[in-house]
Amino acid sequence: MAVLIFALACCNTTKTLTTRLGLNKRMPKMKQMNIPAACCTLTVLSLLTGTVCAQSAINSQQGPAICIQCIQVRVGLPRVMRGPAVGVVDNHFTEIPLPNGGFRGFDAHGETCAIDGHYPWDMGGPARTVLSPGKPGTYDSCGQWLNHVKPVGGTTVGFIHAETACHYQANFQTHLSTSLAVSTDYGLTWKSYGQILTGTDTPTANQQTGEGSCSTVNGQDGYYYAYCFRNRDGALIVARGPVSDPQPGKWVKYFQGRWDQPGLGGDATRLMNGSGVTAARWETTGELVLTGWIQGGLGLYLTGDHTTLTHLSEPLLALDSATSKLPPPYERIMYPVLLDAKTGANQLSNSWMLVYAYWPPYAGREMEYLVFRDVTVSISSKPASSQIGILLARWHDAALHDRWSTTAPVPGNYSSYKLEKESGYLMTVADAAKPSVELEDCVSQRPGHPDHLLAEKGFCEANNYQRLRPAGWAYTQAQPETIPLYRCYNSKDQSHFASNEPDCEKLGTSERLLGYVLER
Repeated sequence: MAVLIFALACCNTTKTLTTRLGLNKRMPKMKQMNIPAACCTLTVLSLLTGTVCAQSAINSQQGPAICIQCIQVRVGLPRVMRGPAVGVVDNHFTEIPLPNGGFRGFDAHGETCAIDGHYPWDMGGPARTVLSPGKPGTYDSCGQWLNHVKPVGGTTVGFIHAETACHYQANFQTHLSTSLAVSTDYGLTWKSYGQILTGTDTPTANQQTGEGSCSTVNGQDGYYYAYCFRNRDGALIVARGPVSDPQPGKWVKYFQGRWDQPGLGGDATRLMNGSGVTAARWETTGELVLTGWIQGGLGLYLTGDHTTLTHLSEPLLALDSATSKLPPPYERIMYPVLLDAKTGANQLSNSWMLVYAYWPPYAGREMEYLVFRDVTVSISSKPASSQIGILLARWHDAALHDRWSTTAPVPGNYSSYKLEKESGYLMTVADAAKPSVELEDCVSQRPGHPDHLLAEKGFCEANNYQRLRPAGWAYTQAQPETIPLYRCYNSKDQSHFASNEPDCEKLGTSERLLGYVLER
């Protein structure tokens, strides 16, 4: 089946092509289809990959831009699936479905490992190495990070971030590029086809050079689009290669309004800052959606033409402005990826997963985790108020006598910490039109156990609590489709928590009304 990926020939009849590719027995109906010769190769591939075949569709632009203010996003429960460990994930997490109904994910840190699970988020099991650094002097001598996988018939296409000339202790010197590989056993072994994307520079002592960390997505217009980080100026650039033949030499970069620079060594236009950017395709609108940093945290960008990026004004995750600094004290999110919640692919329905590497506040690299987070998206006919909300959940560790009300990932979730309550959604920015209050996630060490506290900004430091992170914003007055949120205290456990009920669900007593949170 690997020949399907690299089919180059244009045929006079579909029968000729299907015979040539050995598909006449598997797909007998193909012989009877009336398909133009110029499109026949892509037609066979489209039936196997979901690629739109019509030549006019391949060359056309996307339709009118959607109302970006009409999009509503709700970021749901986080699942901490791997860690703590050093470099538990050092790439854009990617996965494929398996014939047995399960899923196989790929986690990388120089070597790439495969992890099997029953569900797209079920990636806490054992890992086995499937890609290793290349031989000394090769373009991947320092490692191979599998950044995206795409099932194509009975094969799997892999897009690999490669590094060479690395001296990580000397100003993190390294040189980046991207290569292509194919697997016929669902990612356990790989055949390399070489580099498909390289930069204009060469390895340089004490510098980071090259182009890599690419996030690749099928645009369903005949092309793969690879959004890559360029070291020389920290830019996001984009290249594309034909789905029917993504081999080396077939890729071109976008430069000054044209797709005409070679993927190997060509120049490219800077689209924006390239840090933290990954791409997916939203099937509801046909647009590409990208993660990236905006004021206030991790943002969501959309593009209909693959080069013009527009972001939602509110972040998906609220983060401190100094998150570029290593912990402590700031939490850190790296390699954010959007995948479909049901398929694990980066072709998205309205139910997504946000997957990322996570360092908690005041933690070093040895405390890194892999997090999967539910995301639900909808579009209304008019601009949405409070476009983005993030779920406030309450977790209970009976052994620690601790109830933790937080919007953050909780190490030990579903094991030591049990999910006790979902308490509505906090906003990720203040509403400019209505009074709101910023709430912070804090902790203090009581005798023998922690006391996690959700409080107004400034309360924690004034009351000998350690501030962990911003939790989000609540309204100070009741609004439509909001519910109250109270700060409660259990005197027996000496533990604070949050509740929507004035009687604190009879788990403690109310200390004060914190505000009003989004009900849904």
